[in-house]
Amino acid sequence: MSKIVKIGSLVLLGAAVGYGLNYGWSYANIASSYAAKNMCSGVFVSHRTESDVMSDLYAVSFANLDVDYDKKLVGASIYGLAHAEAVYRPGLGCTLLNGSNVEELPKFTPAAVDSAHQFEWPVVSPSTHFDSVLLARAITQAFEDTTAAQLKRTRAALVIYDGQIVMEKYADGFTKETPLLGWSMTKSVTNAMVGLLVKDGKLSTGRGAPITEWAEDDRKKITLDNLLRMSSGLEFNEDYASPSDATKMLFTEKSTGLYALRSKLAHKPGTVWSYSSGTTNILQEIIKRQFSTLEDYLAFPHDRLFRKLGMSSAVLETDPSGTYVGSSFMYATARDWAKFGQLYLQDGEWNGEQILPKGWAAYSASETKPSNGTYGAQFWIDTHDKELPSDTFFADGFEGQFVTIIPSKKLVVVRLGCSINIGFDNNAYVKSVLAALK
Repeated sequence: MSKIVKIGSLVLLGAAVGYGLNYGWSYANIASSYAAKNMCSGVFVSHRTESDVMSDLYAVSFANLDVDYDKKLVGASIYGLAHAEAVYRPGLGCTLLNGSNVEELPKFTPAAVDSAHQFEWPVVSPSTHFDSVLLARAITQAFEDTTAAQLKRTRAALVIYDGQIVMEKYADGFTKETPLLGWSMTKSVTNAMVGLLVKDGKLSTGRGAPITEWAEDDRKKITLDNLLRMSSGLEFNEDYASPSDATKMLFTEKSTGLYALRSKLAHKPGTVWSYSSGTTNILQEIIKRQFSTLEDYLAFPHDRLFRKLGMSSAVLETDPSGTYVGSSFMYATARDWAKFGQLYLQDGEWNGEQILPKGWAAYSASETKPSNGTYGAQFWIDTHDKELPSDTFFADGFEGQFVTIIPSKKLVVVRLGCSINIGFDNNAYVKSVLAALK
């Protein structure tokens, strides 16, 4: 073998080893952050035991975790390659430090829900409007696992008809008081925050996204509507099986929004649909910039949305910069998630007040053309399943979180859980509830 070939082989081997080490470190860093964040929120927001939360960390079961109950701090390490910490703060849930000190994190305590806005769902017998046996069967089947490879692991199932609970069920260890993670259902909450600012006249869906960093390049052509509809044309790798834009943004960055808005333009805005948690966190960065202080921004969803609906359990978590992670990190009880769905069923009206702009719900459920009948504006639709009413739309989160809204049937159907390998068929669940409706 010639000297040149030997040197070339060594260079390639060195590059491969370097790439492997870098990939391994990146994976370990993200995995430790994922473990620390979810253990922290599971223990301090959902008030679950460590062993119970570990069942949710099946993808990183090898993580070594330490929970400090006095400091409300969780540390996680992966084989000594990486270490991450997440801290709990009342009102803001858990935040990954990602190099920040606890003292540097913003502090905020949302005002409690006052008596004028407290709301408890009326609970009625389903028999007036449903076949009770069929409805009970639908709920029961939502909890039954059919295969070991695709576990449903449903924690909560709830059916609201005409503004009343007609049936609900919880898994052992979970109750109507347990706040549960919505994952990407949080994107629909970001939709509501945008809607509030549209109603205030501060934002407009048809205008260019107000981002100064884009003013000198073609990204200035991206509208707020493009961002809401995941058709911005920005490059963003939404891969959760490996280090990617999405996992780096959520688990290693100090500012999720600033990370995402640095994305380059890959397509003409409005021409290609590409699901992206990055665009939702860009929306949160835009929302934050509409306020003169961070405290006003942090108070915004609580004062204008959660307290109005009586969603006393809602916890929207931030990144270290104080920006809400609007793509992924909100906790609420099943009953409070249902209130959010009911708001959209009622076209943004609640208790006589028009909270969201009239028509905002219809806008949110209207088809994004490049999505081929699957997406609206931070809500999902499904025009391909003809057994579902045509006005069906839903918030959808990782591991099977769903709030399904069907205005024509006066239905809000909630399912929360921790499914493995796409183990929950929400369309089948909703259709079984519809089949029970008289």
